[in-house]
Amino acid sequence: MKKVYLIQYRSFDSQLFENKIKLLGEWVKYFSDNWIVSSELSAKEIYEKITEGNENKSIIIIEISTDNFYGRMDPKIWNFLKAHKKKKP
Repeated sequence: MKKVYLIQYRSFDSQLFENKIKLLGEWVKYFSDNWIVSSELSAKEIYEKITEGNENKSIIIIEISTDNFYGRMDPKIWNFLKAHKKKKP
């Protein structure tokens, strides 16, 4: 089952890092170092995939809920979250 994650990092070889994130699944990027990604991987598996060769870099990956969100952001963020909202049984 796909989950939605927030990935934040402190800039380092951003092109290589961005390419690795884009391979994880559907994604949306905002600001310079913030991504929301949909993936079947766990947070640890995502970390291992995107930090290979850069294990000492500052990064955090957090599973987020698409059931409860609010704020003011670019519409692409809201569209991504709405598209990945979990369906209630």
